[in-house]
Amino acid sequence: MSNSMYYVLLTTLGLLFSLFAWKNFRGALILFSGLLPVYLLRLSIGPLPTTLLEVLLLILIGVWLIKHRPSWKEIKTIPWLKPATLFIFAASIAVFIAADTANALGIWKAYFVEPILLAVIFTTTLKSAEWSTVFKAVGVSAAALSFFAILQYATELGIPTPWDIELRVTSLFDYPNALGLFLAPILSYGLVQYAQKKDRAFWAGISALSFIAILLSRTEAALVAIPAALFIAMLLSPLSIKIKNVLTASTLLTATLAIALIPTVQEKLLLQDHSGQVRQSQWTETAELMQAHPLLGVGLNGYPIALVPYHDALQYEIFQYPHNIFLNIWSELGLLGLVSFSWLAWLVLRRSTFSDLRSPISLAIFTALLTMTIHGLVDVPYFKNALAVLTWIFIAALFATRSTAKS
Repeated sequence: MSNSMYYVLLTTLGLLFSLFAWKNFRGALILFSGLLPVYLLRLSIGPLPTTLLEVLLLILIGVWLIKHRPSWKEIKTIPWLKPATLFIFAASIAVFIAADTANALGIWKAYFVEPILLAVIFTTTLKSAEWSTVFKAVGVSAAALSFFAILQYATELGIPTPWDIELRVTSLFDYPNALGLFLAPILSYGLVQYAQKKDRAFWAGISALSFIAILLSRTEAALVAIPAALFIAMLLSPLSIKIKNVLTASTLLTATLAIALIPTVQEKLLLQDHSGQVRQSQWTETAELMQAHPLLGVGLNGYPIALVPYHDALQYEIFQYPHNIFLNIWSELGLLGLVSFSWLAWLVLRRSTFSDLRSPISLAIFTALLTMTIHGLVDVPYFKNALAVLTWIFIAALFATRSTAKS
């Protein structure tokens, strides 16, 4: 496809989405939830690089501001607004200390401002019954990505180098772990919904496809995070014995398959294999880096450059991020970012009380967020356009559905 045709196609999609959002704003929010992978479609508006996902998100923000005229009185009652505002403030400081200000501004808007503003829009617009439809839309995108991944494996076509040598599928992403990071929380959500007999046939299909795709991508951290999150959710939830039995079976099945497919499970869990040694080396070097920059960190997108003087393990490459969500936030957003993230995590845990977890959708959302957090101990489950948006959709939904469950 020529460059001009590509831009004509994206412009047409943007115009159609604008018309739909103007006529049916709630429907557009749900549709947007199923289009998260379109961040992979990149374009430039003048000198500014962006993605189709960002364009669609900006359309939603524009329609919301013009047509729906949000009330500050309603917005300021959102429980997570204060830590989210502090999170944006920390990211704003990180822009000014970043080595590449232009690049940092792009990350600031795409990973912080836009996803959090979208969460505000979702919270103030959607009715309680519409949240389950939002996650069905997310599930459809997971199914599409999974189907393409399975097709890659069956045909051995379309897998980027060097993953084609190992036959590790990537679907539409550049590397296998990106597929696992996106699918893992959706799979956890789907398994909990299935256990609670909520849209069972739908979530059985989504879960099966997602699980196969994760297996074929060999994202081992996801295969550990999913049963761990399911097990913790099962312990915390005041569910019936029957539902707990289904969750237990799901946990055992996932864990058994993970053990069968990961040749040296003990080495993986103890970080004794190659990837574990790489991560331990990263974390040691990152700890040394943060001793020199404990308060402000090194700025958005500043980690790879700042790590160079501390990089002694030359046999390993320097990665974009330190493969740990806490070190990731501390190094890029500083201590204030880590405080705001911890505050937000505490609010999520406090709100996910035993009574709140009686709500089927609340338990499923909590399990999805827990999966992302466990996965984030050894990877980067936030610093991607789609993952940042997905995280804030989950957070917004958890607090919105909580009040519904109690009412």
